[in-house]
Amino acid sequence: MPAKRCPMCHRASEDRAWHCRCGYEFGQDLAKTRELLRDQLTNAKIMLGLFITLELGSALLIWVAVQCGFTLAPEVAGLVASAWVVARSLRKLRVSRESLKLLAPKHVPQARVVR
Repeated sequence: MPAKRCPMCHRASEDRAWHCRCGYEFGQDLAKTRELLRDQLTNAKIMLGLFITLELGSALLIWVAVQCGFTLAPEVAGLVASAWVVARSLRKLRVSRESLKLLAPKHVPQARVVR
């Protein structure tokens, strides 16, 4: 049985599956799928910007603390955790853009009848 590929997360599901593990319902019309992908893309951009800002702020805080002679193990762990969220956001951006390209309306030349 060929597998279905989810446009939201690119995971493969069984051919008879109705839902993907990410929550996408197979069989939706293209307009609804494009809308979901645009929303996912927007959310990924927001998360990426937010967590890059947090990463930079945490790195600055750690640098200042180290200069003052403090050790900040929890802040370093937070820096690693937010780096993980940045990586996931980057993946969501890539997946969303690829899916939107694949589902973009294609220009089909108009047929002409020649008699």
